[in-house]
Order: sequence, then structure tokens, then C-alpha cells
Amino acid sequence: MSEKQGETTRDMREGEDIDTKDGRNQMNSKHTKGGYDQADTQGHRQDPSSNRSKEIQKQNSEKTQKDVKSTDMKDIREEEFNSPRYITCGNIGKAVIVSNFMEGWEAGNRDHLVARSYAKNDCEMLEKSLKSLGFKPLDENEGSMVYKNLTKSQFKDLYKKAAMETNYRPKEGEGYTCVLFFVMSYGKAGLIQCHKEDGETKHPYVEQKDLQEAFQPQHNPSLALKPKFFIIQTIPEPDNKTDDVSSGDEEVKTTRRIPREADFLTYASDDYCIKGGDNYFIKAVVEVLDSLVTDKENNETAMEIQRVLIRMNKTFKEMRHSNTIRIPCVTSSLTKQLILF
Repeated sequence: MSEKQGETTRDMREGEDIDTKDGRNQMNSKHTKGGYDQADTQGHRQDPSSNRSKEIQKQNSEKTQKDVKSTDMKDIREEEFNSPRYITCGNIGKAVIVSNFMEGWEAGNRDHLVARSYAKNDCEMLEKSLKSLGFKPLDENEGSMVYKNLTKSQFKDLYKKAAMETNYRPKEGEGYTCVLFFVMSYGKAGLIQCHKEDGETKHPYVEQKDLQEAFQPQHNPSLALKPKFFIIQTIPEPDNKTDDVSSGDEEVKTTRRIPREADFLTYASDDYCIKGGDNYFIKAVVEVLDSLVTDKENNETAMEIQRVLIRMNKTFKEMRHSNTIRIPCVTSSLTKQLILF
């Protein structure tokens, strides 16, 4: 990879790497309650389950935030506040991969969703790339980053565990540069679909804003000045499998907002981008991650994260070979440059 640190000044909105057709990669400065448009999830009930996530629920009921050694703001040195870059730690970060409606789940008789047959391969590629880059699982004793087929309550338990029960800047030890939360499921802009449970007929949604708000520093002070990186793919339901958005109808414009608090970065796709069993969004992410692994092995200087996302969008666009696709959306409230290693 030839791009180096010196190229980090390029804005995400410049050039042809990013499709700004409807402003999907720009922050909206208007504030609504909580810093978001509030998504309507009325009528969606609570939700099914994997054995692994049941164990998480049990752990969460037994553990509290007191397990995390508190980080006081006075522990954060002045130079970290004033630095143009986020502090790079010995560990790149903790990584969680959530994949719903995949292997191990079968649709019921009245269920219109289908299992995502390509998801197992996506998870394996992602986990391999992230571990090669230096990311660590949430539970290092288990060794796996992947949590699959979660109900709404299990999903909430998992992200609360990641947000509240980890000390990201221990007073003794190397700490973590960032936290990465990766989600693949059915859904739509701002809404992540989970599994139903207890005989319910509808698969409920979790709002993206609730996921992100759990990682605010007031819930875990060790997350202060730590970049929180979310990559979210919400595939439209199977009754809308078009691979061409140029139907002639006017495209519905959507507004995404992330919390007003600083240090959040979201890279999201809610376009249908599966063809011939290939998930182009995941393939583009993995290809760029693997190139970063090569750079790291060759002791080359890492790219700033905005350049990484530009490369992912460029790769995604080249893979799709279409001028009608929607480029994944970048929203950022980062206040510094993020360089992973």
C-alpha cells in the first residue's frame, strides 16, 4: 500500500472515492434529542438465542461495572488531550463481530427471512484479518470474536459487556488504542434486526444509537478519548433483492446521526450488495484490512483511519462495477487522527 501518513489530510468528501450524491457521508449539524433521529420501533417485540450469548447474560447479571478499575480524568495526561492523534497503545483494540441470521438458524414456517448462507465465510475472513492486524477478542479466554444469531436482549447484553466491563486504559499494562464493534444482520438505516424468541412472530430491532450510546465515557471512564469504531452492515430483507438502485423511482433520502459526544466513527452499509454468494461489502473491508496486515508485517507506516475508509469505499466500488450503487456511509465525530499501529 503506497498511501502513507502524509496523505491523511484529504477530506472524506473529496474526490471520486466517495459518492456524495445524497450527502450520506456528511454529518448533519442539526441536533435532535440524544443527537439522533429517533427511529420508530413500536410494534417490535423482544426476541431467540445461542448458548454462548446466554452465558453472556448470566455473566452480566453476576458482574457489575465495579469490575472495571475506574479511570479518573486526572489520569489522562494533558499531552493526550492536546495531541493531534489518538494515543497508540500496545494493543490495537478489542473487536466484537456480531452476525445474525446465519448458519445455525432456520426460518420458521411463517418466517419470510432466509439464513444468510455467505455469512459464515464472511465471519471467518473478518476474524482472521482482525486477529492478524492485532485486534483481540472481547473474551481472550474464549479466543473467538464472533457472536451469532443473537436475540435483542442477548445483543444488548453483549454490547453492554464490551462497553462497561473492559478497562481500555489500565493503570498497569499497555491498554487498547480503540474498540471495534462489527455487526452484520438484516435491517435498515439505523436499525439492526435481531432474532425473535418465546414464540414471537416478529424479529425485533435494536437501534444503532442505543448500541453507540452504551460506549459513552459516562458509562465507562476508561473509554474517554478512546475512538469507538463501528462497522455495520444491515442487509435489506430478501423481498428487496435488487442489485440495481436505478429503478427510475426517486431514491428515498435518509439522515443518519451519531451521538454528539466525540470520538465515534461509523462505517455503515444498508444497500443490498450480495451477488453470486459474494458479500461485496465484507470482501472490500477484508481486502483493505489484509493490506494493512501486510504493511504492518513490512514495518511500514500505517494509514490514518479516514484514508483506510476511503480505500474501502474505492475497493467496494471497483468490485461492484456499477455507477448506480450506494457507497457505504461514513459518519465521524473523531477529534484526532486515528492510526491503528
